[in-house]
Amino acid sequence: MLPETEHRPRLLIADDDPTLAETMREVLEEDFAVEVTSDGSEALARAQQDRPDVLVIDAQMPRMDGLRACRALRRDPRTADLPIIMVTGCTGPEFVREAFAAGVTDYLPKPFSISQLRARATTWLLRQRAS
Repeated sequence: MLPETEHRPRLLIADDDPTLAETMREVLEEDFAVEVTSDGSEALARAQQDRPDVLVIDAQMPRMDGLRACRALRRDPRTADLPIIMVTGCTGPEFVREAFAAGVTDYLPKPFSISQLRARATTWLLRQRAS
């Protein structure tokens, strides 16, 4: 659980699996103000327009995949230091290297524990606040 603050930290979820996205939303709403989108280009636009505190993004989505979105976010000074947690079924070592090279902050292979996602999102938020 996060310490009390004046506002709820904002978390943006980008995942094209509506069941998983809704499950993440329900669990993470306890600690975050959660928004959900189902494609990378929308996640990019939302993050650039109104920067969330943490982004949870899938790798494979329509219109723009998570890796392209991460690269674009890292090039933008407004979102260059945004904590990005990639959740994906892509688990090969080559993909993991590519994900970190694209700028992800953290990586969770699917299937994952929602409590593990909550812990990582909270940790990255607290680190962001401390810096």
